[in-house]
Amino acid sequence: MDESRSFSGNAAGKSDLSTCDFSFDGPIGSQGAVIEKVGKNHFHIKLGHAPGNPGWCNMLYFRIMRNARGNSPRIDVSFQGGDDMRFNHNSATWSYDCRNWHAIDWVNPDEPGKQGDSLLFPGFREDAVWFGAQVPMSHQDVEAMMKRWGQHPHARINVIGKSLGGRNLYRLEVTDPNSGIPPAKRWVHRFANEHPGEHNSQWRMAGMVDWLLSDNGTECRRKNICHFIIMMSPDGPGNGWYRVNAEGFDMNRTYLVDGSGSGQQAHEAFIVQKDMESLMASETPVTTSWSMHTWGGPVEPIFLPGPEFGTKLGSFEEFKNIVADNDPGGLIKPLAVRKNPIKLSVMWSSGVYTQFGITTVLCEGAGRWTSKQKSLDAGMILMKSIAGFYQ
Repeated sequence: MDESRSFSGNAAGKSDLSTCDFSFDGPIGSQGAVIEKVGKNHFHIKLGHAPGNPGWCNMLYFRIMRNARGNSPRIDVSFQGGDDMRFNHNSATWSYDCRNWHAIDWVNPDEPGKQGDSLLFPGFREDAVWFGAQVPMSHQDVEAMMKRWGQHPHARINVIGKSLGGRNLYRLEVTDPNSGIPPAKRWVHRFANEHPGEHNSQWRMAGMVDWLLSDNGTECRRKNICHFIIMMSPDGPGNGWYRVNAEGFDMNRTYLVDGSGSGQQAHEAFIVQKDMESLMASETPVTTSWSMHTWGGPVEPIFLPGPEFGTKLGSFEEFKNIVADNDPGGLIKPLAVRKNPIKLSVMWSSGVYTQFGITTVLCEGAGRWTSKQKSLDAGMILMKSIAGFYQ
């Protein structure tokens, strides 16, 4: 049975919810979460912690598998391990079908205390409900998009390795193989998401790919080669890991500027950095490397500019103006340059810049958005702007 569909039982919402109606497993889940009933349709969930990090709570993802119809549950959430990683610092959403997501507010997102916060749900119209942080993206979503994107003649799916949980690590390559421009003469851009719980940045990249593979992206595909790693830690969403892999590594603190090393860095980070180094050693080395993340506010790209600015291409200000012209709705903050480029070279944006000297971008923001479409639109704007500048 497809549990993302509504169940036929409890048509009138006659049964109250019980703890056995909840699941913390599946494509999006929360490892170590424990639920207890407090009262009628009132529950308390205690979150588990990230592997190797007792002060970092796992994010809350769950399914109500049945009996949700007609009920308006209250869910109190707590974490006893510390306040190093707040479970309510980003937006939250719920869905009947895992495709269309609705916003729900934490009761005290700005004053969470160290012990917990609450969710007050509306009366549900269907029996099955999903809940997650930001607008969730599972590894199954990634695989479905890869299947769809891979049908385009200008898209090539590369499986560069497997996660510790056995999931494929994908790098999608998009370019026109029949372009009159030799591959070595094209601009090359690489986009990757390091933190598995920063879903709005993953949807941002999905918007980039959708625009690039549309008729609007035809010229960009002729002149550019684009690589996308939508999810560097694909085991994360099924466990609620916000920043880490199964070994407990913060995935954005895993870059080795002296070169990738098996056993010296997180398993998936080694695979992805080795793949990056193979691209740099090819006839089509990367021109720009984008590290996709989320925090509060609009999308915020922060650059370490490489040698193409003001020499082979226009100035950084020209690129900044192109983005602004493409963004009348203000989804993206004006482009900025980082002031402390080598502050943390183990971060992917700083590390790539230190090792190779190419343009790197820390692309943050949109952590409190509850609209998948806004993230898709922001990605479209960025890709359109890259196409306009990298001529």
